[in-house]
Amino acid sequence: MPPTNQVSRKLVFIQSLLGIGAYVAIALPFLRRAHGVKRLLPAQRYLFVANHVSLLDTILLGAICWRSGNYPILTLGDKNVWNASRLKRLLSRHIGFLVERGKLNPHCVLELQFFGRQSQHMNLVVFPEGTRGDGVTVAECQPGIYFIAQAARVPIVPVFIENMHLVSTKTGGFHPVTGFRKVELHFGEPIPPEKYLALPREEFLKLIREKIATARQPQSAAISTAIKTAGVPASHPPPLG
Repeated sequence: MPPTNQVSRKLVFIQSLLGIGAYVAIALPFLRRAHGVKRLLPAQRYLFVANHVSLLDTILLGAICWRSGNYPILTLGDKNVWNASRLKRLLSRHIGFLVERGKLNPHCVLELQFFGRQSQHMNLVVFPEGTRGDGVTVAECQPGIYFIAQAARVPIVPVFIENMHLVSTKTGGFHPVTGFRKVELHFGEPIPPEKYLALPREEFLKLIREKIATARQPQSAAISTAIKTAGVPASHPPPLG
């Protein structure tokens, strides 16, 4: 997506179509449940920070953002990864802000700050680990998220994507059978700007890593009494909690 300072009706329409497609193709077959979505306000802009396992992470998050009304979105992506094929370029064209991975330099920082300021118009999605992990642990966050957050100044929502490694990983193949209805999304409590803007960079990075890792909700009485999806046909939408 080219740099923008406004959101056009055309972009919203295209993202709504992409959201429907992503929901049908990825969320319905693979998502078992999305926890904590009800605390998100469609009128509020957020900076979503999530652990990263597969390129499908972006598509799945986009599907849930569409269903919950938290779109349009703009996702920070690796230019080399998303320009690798025609399909990836097509998918990233209307939702991606692509940068070249590498060491921080003044030009890179300016790009990240510009991306952060797009929170005035769109919800931002960042995978702060900087690369795809194992789906179980959360690696150290890269410093780029600090510059993005300082420019965005919106609530940060930590997200833990659980069991995506059963569907797809960085080095493995696509496993639609073993991953069927296994993925769970956990949206943590939003972190307001006043709680993170004054933090030194290292403390901020530790906070984000900790919040992503602990966003996964334990089983509780509230969850156990909620509608279960075990045995629900794939045509039923995964419940949002």
